[in-house]
Amino acid sequence: MGIVRRLRCRMRAMLLAMLLATPAGGVAAQPGASATFARAWQETSTEYQATLRTLETQGRDETAAAVHRLRQSFQQLAERFVADRPPHLAGDPEWPAEFMQIDVRLVGALLVIEMGSRDGARRSLAPLADTLAKLRVPEPTGH
Repeated sequence: MGIVRRLRCRMRAMLLAMLLATPAGGVAAQPGASATFARAWQETSTEYQATLRTLETQGRDETAAAVHRLRQSFQQLAERFVADRPPHLAGDPEWPAEFMQIDVRLVGALLVIEMGSRDGARRSLAPLADTLAKLRVPEPTGH
């Protein structure tokens, strides 16, 4: 089975799992979910920065491996938090779809890396910075 076909099957399975795990109105946040999510978000954010460095400094194989690690990090984040939303995202109806869009971007990055386009990979990965910023747990405000 080719890489594209495997990626498509994996994406479909992940989307189905997310949709089945999320009730129509979303899921209320659990106590402690913010701290747990913040740690997982930080790991994913660190992996994103490492992927960007690899893209700029290493070859095709190393960059593809870094994107695979980033994709795995996002998938773990999705598997853990789609049904157990952190409080700051509890009311976001786009929450499960967000991870599908991320996965599509990462698959696109892998495809353009395979074709040898560093610029294309850079364009595919760039919007993930905004996504990570949106997912970040807000700092507590003191009153």
